[in-house]
Amino acid sequence: MLAPPLTAPQRRTLWQVGIAFMLLASLLTALYIQQSQHLHRVAAEKIKLHASLSAQSAALQVAAIFNKYFDNLVYVGNVLLPQDAGVQTPGTRTLEQVQILRAQYPNVMAINLQNSSGDRILWSTLPQSSQPISLANDFTPLPGHPNRLIGKLHYAQRMHARVITMRYRVHDAGGAHLLFSVGSPINIMSFNALTILPNYDLFLLDAQHVPFVFFRQGKLSLSGPSLQSFPSDNQVHEPVPGYPWTIAAGWPSSLAEQAWWDEEKRLLPNNIGIVLGLLGIGAFTLFLLAREMRLRNRQEEILIDERDHQKKRAIHDALTGLPNRDGLRLVFDQALARSDRQEQLLAVGFLDLDDFKPVNDTYGHAAGDDLLQEMARRLQNAVRRTDTVARLGGDEFILLLEGLRSMDELDLVLARLQATITQPFRIHGEVVSIRASLGLTLYPFDEGDADLLLRHADQAMYAAKIRSGRESGGWVQLYHPDIGSVSMGDEMLRRDFLRALASGAVALRYQPLVAMATDRVVGLEALTRWHREGQEVSPDRFLPSLGVRERQALGRFVLQKGLQQLAQWRETGLDLFLSINVTPEELDQPGFADTVFGILAAYPSVPPKSLVLEVLEIGEILEQEAALEHLQRLRGAGIKIALDDVGSAYASRLRLKNLPIDEIKIDQGFIRELSNKPQDLIFVESLVNLGLAMGVLITVEGVETEAHIAFLREMKINYLQGYAIARPLEAEAVADFVRSFVLGAGDADTPMLALYQHLGWVRAAAESAMKHEDYEHTELAACPITTWLHAHASELPEVETLLAEHETVHILGREILQVRQSGTREELHRLLGQLHVHSHRFQEGLGQAVKAMRDNAAARTELPS
Repeated sequence: MLAPPLTAPQRRTLWQVGIAFMLLASLLTALYIQQSQHLHRVAAEKIKLHASLSAQSAALQVAAIFNKYFDNLVYVGNVLLPQDAGVQTPGTRTLEQVQILRAQYPNVMAINLQNSSGDRILWSTLPQSSQPISLANDFTPLPGHPNRLIGKLHYAQRMHARVITMRYRVHDAGGAHLLFSVGSPINIMSFNALTILPNYDLFLLDAQHVPFVFFRQGKLSLSGPSLQSFPSDNQVHEPVPGYPWTIAAGWPSSLAEQAWWDEEKRLLPNNIGIVLGLLGIGAFTLFLLAREMRLRNRQEEILIDERDHQKKRAIHDALTGLPNRDGLRLVFDQALARSDRQEQLLAVGFLDLDDFKPVNDTYGHAAGDDLLQEMARRLQNAVRRTDTVARLGGDEFILLLEGLRSMDELDLVLARLQATITQPFRIHGEVVSIRASLGLTLYPFDEGDADLLLRHADQAMYAAKIRSGRESGGWVQLYHPDIGSVSMGDEMLRRDFLRALASGAVALRYQPLVAMATDRVVGLEALTRWHREGQEVSPDRFLPSLGVRERQALGRFVLQKGLQQLAQWRETGLDLFLSINVTPEELDQPGFADTVFGILAAYPSVPPKSLVLEVLEIGEILEQEAALEHLQRLRGAGIKIALDDVGSAYASRLRLKNLPIDEIKIDQGFIRELSNKPQDLIFVESLVNLGLAMGVLITVEGVETEAHIAFLREMKINYLQGYAIARPLEAEAVADFVRSFVLGAGDADTPMLALYQHLGWVRAAAESAMKHEDYEHTELAACPITTWLHAHASELPEVETLLAEHETVHILGREILQVRQSGTREELHRLLGQLHVHSHRFQEGLGQAVKAMRDNAAARTELPS
């Protein structure tokens, strides 16, 4: 129990004693602070002096190294080579001295001689008959030595090293005519010989003050922290005598702090006696004040706990402890950003309990609350550690399932959720079973902000709730654009459509499909066009408003007209297959398979294998037993089944492996955006891999450019379809087109193709780090992206940044290979993390640069001539 508060006279006397103590303590503190500040300044100045000496030493050593190299070039130029000036073949003595010089200085990678016309006289590392290596560089004369020139740091691809090229020009005796020049690329590993104090980070800066060599703990490195990461007070700069370079030394503030503390500890015993004396005076005062402070602290703790509780209550559901709507907002935007950064899927789920109201009505609200608490606990246990479960209110829960690399991972989470939800609850001694409806939408397939994704998941949940006769897996509905947008009330449009079918106002167009193996047209897709009020209307504008009756009538019409036309083409010698779209309403029709068999039987010249039925990838149809039975019968008769618009909804091998299908068609939206977003090709590749894993044929829709063709030739795809091949044709134009068309090679000058090839070895490097296996590294110069970036450098904004980021990815790839052979697992995982960061940064930058390049090109095209 706390003691009662002090009386006013007691508190006044106590404060008087406390003030006296505080005055003495303040005097000591002021003296101590003054002394400590002085020691701190001395320590900082000492550190700066040592850094300056280290930088001066390094500058002198750098100058000495290059002076030594220049002295030897002068020796070669002025003493040994005048006899060879202007002569294509150097003398024997010259060759011997060059080889001796290279043997004495292994970091001299080559010595070359050029006459005044720029012709090569000698390159020490190449046969005289071979092509010379270009030494193109920007050279700067050294101050006071106009005949001594120094180049910029660059990467010598043939030498596989970073070098600085030196050149010495030799004139005639009068100094008026240039006879020849002698040059040498110097490996920057020469700087390993420098003696550097280990306490400082040193940078060698060029004339523009850009670092190109870095010393960490006295050792040479090609990368390190930015010089700007050190405060300006923690930097010193020393010029390299005779060269346009500067040595910058930087050190962390902790270095000066440590030096100050070492001195402080030495003086600390002198102050202890004074401190103990003052503490003795104040001890009794503190003892008396403690009782007062305990009361005050307790009151403050109560206030703080109340504020914390109010904050938590503001973002958490009071009943379940889950995040509420405000709490969900805090984590939702972060989850979207992580999905973009990590290039992984985010599933947004809206879950509603179907049988909760009867529980409340039968057992009371207290029992309902207990059930909600137990459901919240079960949901949290079913999802992964990285996922989020939130409660909006009532019996509505939100699920954020992050970091999904494939649909198979989502299936596993959904299976756990279904198992935990369907497990019976015990209420007042009775067993109660609860069902739930879950609406899902997948980001970035469904692009939008948090509010839009929640609305889409909500719409999908209501679609799942109204479905009847649900079987295993039927409790989940994935969002697709038709949900919530289908209008069933346009009776006039429906009547007009039936009359159009009867009058011939509905016609078919045929879009060719080209086989990648032969580059020829092998099939056609039948597409509906309605001639209404003088316009040709495509199905996406009228199909959502049609009822079941109209859709079934349309399906029979397309099947009959399409097979009739296919039979006519076969009579002329065209061996083609025909793809026909099947609506969900047709699959739900009891006699659908028999209808198809009956129409097909009317055209005996058309074999069943020439008919492909395309089914949309939407869950409610693929999960119904009647529809599956139709598909199995049709496929058993030899008719091919294709899954259309794969990727626009919910595709996974676990979910689709048991479907009776022969082909998947990748949704055209993925391909169309690649021109402006080449970094999205990872999604295309994942869908292709899905088809390969299922062992089915793969068709890509939406092929609209020559660049698409070139890129897709690199992937294991069977058929292409899109405007780059042909727009939908009238039946009369098909025969001539099929006989004459041959698919071209496409436009290989595209970042899509180069980036796809580049990501191939990046993926191999990542797998090497994860599986601890070696891989074949692609050098920077051999990477297709290098060629493409240089070819389009004048058109791309910030191309230097892209080139630097691309080079960093290659450097990390080579380091992974080296560490894999001799490093630790921790180093390997660190490099892998850096590789992912820089690779993603490069892909994002490339996508933005390509979009800007295309926008600029389009703007120039629109300008008046």
